[in-house]
This record gives sequence, C-alpha cells and structure tokens, in this order.
Amino acid sequence: MTIKPSVIALACLVTNLTYAQPIAELNFEHSNENMTVNYGDITSITRTNITPITGNYSLQVNAHSYFEIERTFELSQTFTKPTPFEISFDVQLPKLTYSQISDNTFLHTSFTLEFDDGSIVQTYGSDAHIIPPQVQSIHSFDTRTTLPKNKLIKRISIQWRVHLLEEMPIVFDNIKASLGENHGEDSTVITHFPLQGHFESATQAELDKYFIGNPSIVTYPTVPEQHAVQINADSNGYFKLRFEKNNLFLAHSTPDYLSTIVSLHNPSSESRVVRFSGYADYTKVLSGTAHTITNYNTLVLAANETKYVPLMLDFSDDDDTSAISAVNFEIESNDVILLDNVQMYSASTTGDGAITHVSNNYESGQVDFSSRYPDDVSISIDQDTPIYGANSLKLVLSPWRQASYSHFFPWGQDIFANQIHAQLDLNATQADYGKPIQVCTDVYYHGGERDSFCEERVLGKGSFQINQLYTLDQTKALYRLIMRVRSFSSVPATVIIDNFSLKYWRHFN
Repeated sequence: MTIKPSVIALACLVTNLTYAQPIAELNFEHSNENMTVNYGDITSITRTNITPITGNYSLQVNAHSYFEIERTFELSQTFTKPTPFEISFDVQLPKLTYSQISDNTFLHTSFTLEFDDGSIVQTYGSDAHIIPPQVQSIHSFDTRTTLPKNKLIKRISIQWRVHLLEEMPIVFDNIKASLGENHGEDSTVITHFPLQGHFESATQAELDKYFIGNPSIVTYPTVPEQHAVQINADSNGYFKLRFEKNNLFLAHSTPDYLSTIVSLHNPSSESRVVRFSGYADYTKVLSGTAHTITNYNTLVLAANETKYVPLMLDFSDDDDTSAISAVNFEIESNDVILLDNVQMYSASTTGDGAITHVSNNYESGQVDFSSRYPDDVSISIDQDTPIYGANSLKLVLSPWRQASYSHFFPWGQDIFANQIHAQLDLNATQADYGKPIQVCTDVYYHGGERDSFCEERVLGKGSFQINQLYTLDQTKALYRLIMRVRSFSSVPATVIIDNFSLKYWRHFN
C-alpha cells in the first residue's frame, strides 16, 4: 500500500519508505481525468469547486443509488517478479449533514488487466472500504493488486463500485497510482499444486484424485516425450476441469498473493474460447475472514496455439493472512483443449522471517497505549463507533498531546533488524481541517540514536490507515519501539484506532 495523499511523510524521507514508481496522479484541477461510467443510475459526473477535498476542484458523482466508475492507466510493461500495483484516493459524502443515513456506506474496488495477446482478466475481493455516517469527514483509502510476471501488460483499469443508501453526491480526489516492489518471492514461495510440471509422471488415478471433471493423460502433440492433461467433455457435455484444495500449508511468512500459472494448448484447427477463473477463502489476523476472486473475461486460443496464462489471487492489503482455508481454479472451453503445465504457489512481497511484536484488534479489551499526561489525554475502549468488530481504542488528545505504545527490548539481548512494518487503522472523529494529526513509529538504538518515521493527516475528520514498511539501521542493536498518535497543533483531536500491529525483520550481524 502507498501512503495516502492526505498523509505526508515528515522524517527520514530518503531511507524510511520502500521504493514506489509513480504511474499517475489525478487531482481534477483541470479536467475529469478520463474517468468513465460503467453502469448505474448516475445523473452527472463532473468537477466541483463547491466541496473540493483539496485544491480548487474534486470529482463529484451524483447518483440515485448504485454505480460503477472506472479509470484506465496505460502500462506496457513486463515484470520479472509479481509486482504490486497500488491505488490511493480520498472520498467524502458532502451531503451527509442533510441525510437520514445512520449506516456505513460500502465502496468496493476491482482491477482489470489487459495483456498484449488480447486476454482480459478481472480481480476483486470481498473486502470493502467503509465510509461511516460521519458528517463533514474525508476518508482516505488505498488498495492493491498483484501484477503477474513474464506477461506483457498493456493497461490496467480500476473500478469503484458504490451502493448509496439514498440519493446524494460522492466526491473523489487525489487518486494516485504506483508500482511497488517485490523483495520476498524468492524466500517465501510455497508450492501448492501436487503435480508440478508437465505431468510426465502423472497417472490417471492422480488426475481423478486432484481434478473434478473428465481429464485424461495424452501425449503432447509437438513434443512426443511430454505428457499433457486433456480436458474432455463431462457427463453434462461441458469441457470443464476444476482443481480444489483446502487448508493450504503456510510455513513461514504471511502470503500477499497466490499465483496460478497454466499453459494451455489448442490442438484444433479452429479457435477455442476459454474461461479461466480462481477463488480463495482466507483468514486475516486481525479482522476476520474474506475471499478473493479472479476471472478471465476474454481468453481465446487460436488454432494450434499454446498460451501461458497467469491468474493472481490477492489477499488483504491491510492485514496479514493467517490461513488459506480453500482455493480452487477452473478451466472451461467450448471444446477439447490441453493443459500441459501448472504452477501454483503463494508468496509475500516482503522477505521471510518477520517477527510480529504486537498485534491487537482490541476485541479482548486490552489497552496497550498510555500517556505521560493523563489529565490531558483520555484512553478507553470504544464500543460506540468501532472501526471493526465490537471494540476499538479511543484516544482523546488535548492540543500537542499524544498517546503511545512503548516497548523496551530486554537488557543484554542484542537484537538487530533491517526493516519494521507499522500498521494502524484510524478514524478522526474530532479534528480540524488543516490541523495535523501525527502518527509516528520511533525506533531507538543502543547508544542513544533514533529513527523516527512520522506521517501526518491534515484533512480533518475521517478515516485513514498507516501501513508502512520502514528501513532500519541493521548495524545497531534495538533498544526501544514506540508508536504514537499526536494532536500536532493547537486544537484537540479525538481519534479511534484499531488493528494495531508492529513487526520487524531480524538481522544477524
């Protein structure tokens, strides 16, 4: 995830953030930035200077209830590793003051990739961005998909889907698209398909065990010593093959994505239309279960063509994955085709060996933040306006005051680390526009040195998230970790926090 447009890094700008390659920044100051309408009961989509989020203009969509809008980004790149494509944006519902809405509004996002061979694939998940019924508030979100390797991607589109609870405008601004990095695939790959490779040693009994359908082993047409799986018609006349696996093995790192790569061959002199899709159920460490889906909308095999087809399933971009309870993929054609290679693996974009230091969703009622100024800072479990679940933590901050989490490493234990990841969901229920709320991750080393990684939100009331990977000095032993939330101005702030996590990657000198 990239930091939101409303969150500004203050310190250690050179070394604290992982590299991101900007693709586009849309601020709607001069145009609608080629935003298009896919469907819905939209009455207008236009720039507005009445309630802009930042600058002089934002994009306003007026709709009766539901709609989907889209933006396409030209890419024309091939990647040697699966690569995160990240989008951040700000949203507000400016007419909530006059509304009777008392429930959350849910905003869903999805991604569509178009490859140079004409194939088109869409990926989406069950997670939604939550817009609470909080008047005069601006909410900052980000989302991510994983781009496959070794395949030329011409363009990528993102879709925003909203079902409004009543007719009203919704305003978008500060849309940023960027490419992240993948440092973890080599060290975190876990393979999950039981018959890796070209099926040379596969038996019919194994096919019947692992696949649902009517598969058979055949000799590959152009390579006599190579075997392939032929997708035959089943009892209902469908040329369909399905693979399912439950409770996937996770050995070490939490996965960010699951990659299934197949090689499909059309042995006929006529083209074949193919449907290729995948699905996974998974559990997030802090915020429950979810699922992810990917479907090829367009996939055609020309006569005698062999095509390499990747299918990526993304897990949550704002929480670690603790379990993958089920995964499947399905291939269906309008006639016989061959499957001559399958690779299926999960992996992380960060390296192996992360040590989770703290993980708290406050459902147990455990309070892990404190303050040196108890008369100026109130800290309590909040059950009235929780971000997730039944409980969050409420911080009532006087001007310039802060609440913090602190941990000292045991004396005599020299622990070194090269990275630290900070995650925290926040919702400012009382804050002034233009007055900063600061969130800092402080790392103290033995000897007195400190790295301080600070972000600011200046958009007033609304929700946002810290989900950042910071680089540490791996030559210095860790002394203390601090996570702090501060009203960094002369006005008070009330901030609800949830899903707090700190983890670091240990380095051995």
